[in-house]
Amino acid sequence: MKNETERKDSDLLTQCQDLATGEAALGNAAGFAQNKAAMILVDIAGLLTQREAVEVGKGTLATYRDVVREVAGTGRMFMGFSRDVFKPRLGGEFSEPWKLVGFEDSLSLPKTPAETQIALKTIQKYLEAHPTYEVAALNITAARAEELFNQLSAARGAVYNQEMVVGTLLEARDAASEKLRRRFRGFVAEATQLLGPLDQRWKAFGLNLPGAQETPEMVEGLQVVLIGATAAAAKWLAPARAEYYRVWIRVLNVDPEYRAVGSPADLDFTIENLPSNAAVDVTLTAVNNGGEGPRSEAVRIVTH
Repeated sequence: MKNETERKDSDLLTQCQDLATGEAALGNAAGFAQNKAAMILVDIAGLLTQREAVEVGKGTLATYRDVVREVAGTGRMFMGFSRDVFKPRLGGEFSEPWKLVGFEDSLSLPKTPAETQIALKTIQKYLEAHPTYEVAALNITAARAEELFNQLSAARGAVYNQEMVVGTLLEARDAASEKLRRRFRGFVAEATQLLGPLDQRWKAFGLNLPGAQETPEMVEGLQVVLIGATAAAAKWLAPARAEYYRVWIRVLNVDPEYRAVGSPADLDFTIENLPSNAAVDVTLTAVNNGGEGPRSEAVRIVTH
């Protein structure tokens, strides 16, 4: 059976922690030199550190984006008040003069932070050119428009900078992940030189025995029929790579888990000594020297 690196970093970390645990226990006796437990743990720590840094960076980015939404909302409120102040001069319907105060195509407020930022700069320039149109009592002034523009510009700039930071952190995390993957592959390569393909010590590292078969597929076509008051006959189809089978039963309201009742090599089995007047679920697994396949779909019988 092959030993391949896990695709998800979380699974990879568990996989390599198993290597480190096994190497610490058996590595000296097995003769590992290039992939000692301490080396594996350093690489694990490196990936954990980078994963944490990414999450912190993403949290900061989310905070900066919240600031952008908040400042943009304040800017849109300012635009709304400004629109009401200018209606007596520019009219209640959209026209070309409204473009001079930051409105494009309609009197609707800007929808995005970028549109709001441009509108704030436009209205700032307009009020600087027409200072008599300012309404200080409502804070509709060029200074206020400039203040909001600067705040929104700074907030959006912080987002862009933090996006760059997060991108860099993601690259570092991916590099740490690849380093740990190389460590895993290196460990397997070294173990291949030190251990036989069916050496049981592979399991101490959480690894498959390279010389073992792939585990069997799930058993299909399970049929179970009563052949007596407390006995049943089971038969099934042979899945790929099966050498023998395990028959499992669970008596409802009695057994908390399935329990094995037989290990036949053939494609049929008689289940005896079942309890009377009981509902019983029967399932099957196929086994070979690589391990045990998944359980089949359960079949329920009811004894007399």
